[in-house]
Amino acid sequence: MCNIIADDFLFDEALFQRELKQQDQPLATFKSSLKNGYDYLSEEFKSGENIELIVKKQGWFIDQLLVIAWRQFVTSDDFTLVAVGGYGRSELLLASDIDLMILEKRWANKNNKQQVSSFLTFLWDFGLEVGHSVRTVNECQYEAKNDITIMTNIMESRLLCGNEKLYEKMRKATSPKKIWPTRKYFEAKLIEQKARHEKYNDSASKLEPNVKESPGGLRDIQMISWVAKRHFDNIDLNSLVKHKFLTKEEYSLLESGRNLLWRVRFALHITTNRREDRLLFEYQRPVAELMGFSSKDNKGIEEFMKMYFKSIREIIRLNEMLLQHFQEEIIYKKRKEKIIPINSRFQKRNDYIEVVNKNIFKRYPFALFEIFLLCQQDLTTKGVRASTIRLIRNNLHLIDDDFRNDIRNKSLFIEIIKQPNMVGHKLRMMHRYGVLGAYMPTFAAIEGQMQFDLFHIFTVDEHILTVIQNLRLFGTDEYKEKFPICNGITKKLPKLELLYLAGLFHDIAKGRGGDHAKLGIKDALTFCKMHELSDYDSKLVAWLVEKHLLISKTAQREDIDDPEVIKKFANEVRDQNHLDYLHILTVADICGTNPELWNSWKSTQLTNLYQRTLYELRRGNEKPILKKERIKDTKQESLALIANKDMLEQSILSLWKTVDEDYFLRHNTDEVAWHTEGILKHKNKSDPLVLVMKKSSRGGSLIFVYMQDRKNIFATATRAIEKLGLTVVDAKIITNRKDFTLDTFVVLENDGALIKNNDRSNEVKSRILKELKSTSNKMGQGDWLEKRQLKSFNIPTHITFESDEKNNRTIMEVSTIDRPGVLSRIGMAMDMCGAKLQNAKIATYGERAEDIFYLQNDENKMIDDPLKFECLKSSIIDALS
Repeated sequence: MCNIIADDFLFDEALFQRELKQQDQPLATFKSSLKNGYDYLSEEFKSGENIELIVKKQGWFIDQLLVIAWRQFVTSDDFTLVAVGGYGRSELLLASDIDLMILEKRWANKNNKQQVSSFLTFLWDFGLEVGHSVRTVNECQYEAKNDITIMTNIMESRLLCGNEKLYEKMRKATSPKKIWPTRKYFEAKLIEQKARHEKYNDSASKLEPNVKESPGGLRDIQMISWVAKRHFDNIDLNSLVKHKFLTKEEYSLLESGRNLLWRVRFALHITTNRREDRLLFEYQRPVAELMGFSSKDNKGIEEFMKMYFKSIREIIRLNEMLLQHFQEEIIYKKRKEKIIPINSRFQKRNDYIEVVNKNIFKRYPFALFEIFLLCQQDLTTKGVRASTIRLIRNNLHLIDDDFRNDIRNKSLFIEIIKQPNMVGHKLRMMHRYGVLGAYMPTFAAIEGQMQFDLFHIFTVDEHILTVIQNLRLFGTDEYKEKFPICNGITKKLPKLELLYLAGLFHDIAKGRGGDHAKLGIKDALTFCKMHELSDYDSKLVAWLVEKHLLISKTAQREDIDDPEVIKKFANEVRDQNHLDYLHILTVADICGTNPELWNSWKSTQLTNLYQRTLYELRRGNEKPILKKERIKDTKQESLALIANKDMLEQSILSLWKTVDEDYFLRHNTDEVAWHTEGILKHKNKSDPLVLVMKKSSRGGSLIFVYMQDRKNIFATATRAIEKLGLTVVDAKIITNRKDFTLDTFVVLENDGALIKNNDRSNEVKSRILKELKSTSNKMGQGDWLEKRQLKSFNIPTHITFESDEKNNRTIMEVSTIDRPGVLSRIGMAMDMCGAKLQNAKIATYGERAEDIFYLQNDENKMIDDPLKFECLKSSIIDALS
């Protein structure tokens, strides 16, 4: 049982036994004691008691209850009660499972087995969450031999009460001499950890990390403990210091990291009142407050999560270092070592780079950079040897102002980012070992910094390094199919290192307050000049930092079908060189913010903006793209597409005369041809026409609605689309001279994919048609269907209006929390206020929707009536509240 001084406030055995004697049924006494004990431990936690002591107390407390219960029900010597897993380690947190194994003799009496069954039932009845197994010694050996998880559970076993000889027999039967020798166990556990890291390294786990299973979580610490126990026969982590696997400082870091994770997990259990290992958004605020981080805004959460992320980075580094130590001890110790000299400072040992002696970094501080460059230049190097990682960490103090101003170190850093291979990988390694933050204090300031939203899934430092890795990979054949434009541009760029520097600094000023892009300019210029880049190169990097959001904002907020928008954008980017660099940085930034953001729609939007701007730049200002020219070209190309469809040109031209010329500016040729063919084939004009194009030149699927104009068409169609599980990313609304509406919606499935097959296409078509036919001027709003995560955010609806006199329209921007039903509700409000929708740009940033609507009044003119503005504002806010 747990070796700890009893706590009578937590559990007074004498009092407990008296209460048992006074009652006929023991269940109420056990229930009451368990509840009081958990309440006491919770209050201890809230008052700031040491988490190690709380964990030990809880293990001791559960021991007392189990042993007393066991003696109440089990009198036979055929059985032994054993704690396994986390309970075996005496590492119980408030709502942890109680893992038990009951050892039985081979020929245990059947009547005695009923005693065990009654005991287990009683545990559940009084409130313990028990996981259990009943095995003989032979079964333990057999099961453990075939399942490393069972082996690990048994390895952590602890005798609670019962037949002690039976327990010792089981221990011998499952020892390394019998099954799972150390090397085999270590190799299997390495594979297991790799699979777990891959599973929990996805976007959701980064937004809402699993305290136990995610990289840097409790499992990574337990992994070290398991291997140590198997190799050194049941030692604790502290003993690794004696074996020179850890220094005292490293053990202290590992211990403090483990204690932080214990505290977070304990706080999660208090918050949820059950076992919960995920730091979900809805728990992050209450957990942060229990940990002492409280604020009215999100600052408290962000500070808490920054501490959390910095701590798990240290655990990941120690896990890497210690497992490499074990690899050398377990796998390489009996092999003949392969040592290859590199230069007078470094050599390779068993494919890992190391210093030739422990004083290298003190004598040659520039070697702190050189080691990463050497890794890049020799791709057979698997990594840095554990002893050298420790020396790097111990010599970080050498990276001071003198180091930063040393021409050798400045040259080495630039050389690292000029390498053709592994730039992102080695910068990430420099970050993990603390070198990057030591060299760049501005980078150190954003380490572990997160933003409490659903849009940015990485911490700022992780995002920056992911962006740089994306920039490097765009030039590889592996990425050619997914990013063809980026692949082609990257291979032509004269200086990729300028792109990497822009990636390094584009978000470096986040968290300082103010415009991070503008604040980052100064940092970028200072760094570039310090590293003796030319004036042109320094200004290009600074410009990229300042403008890194320009392409996204233009594509998402402006009408890129308008030649005037393209001309204005081309003037801002100046020339093809600036455009090329900015395009690559933008795509890398989007993919590095959240890989799930990139889809065919975004790809097409950015590609169209790039190609149209390039065309504008090549023509020059003396030959601007004229609207009449664009309209003429669109008509000719559309006619050519329809030519083989057995349709009279006269009928086509007559139909085209019913729409304004702007229609041909706002639609691509394939859309015009598709609309025209559909409308001319549609004979019953009293019924709506609904068409679906699964794949279009806009990068999304298209839904086209053609019908007699009336109120609520947009609201009805978008409600049906939303109910189908589709996301609207763009909408173009046209009303022709015969009072028919031509509405085109660009849509994607909720996972960002296109509509894939005819069955889905027919489902979409029939559902929208049914809604349009059954709904006249009235429609109910329906209930909100909110995602779980959205409940953690309180985003007030904000509405602004801007006059677009050149196009004779009003631009309305609505910022609100993103939920299914937003578009249809806004559509109803617009109809109620007599505002006609001309175009819509739909953008979602995690939990936030920022939608732009281009409006006109009933006379097809810009809205200028203050009462109409007030009507729109109040109606939309009411609809979305």
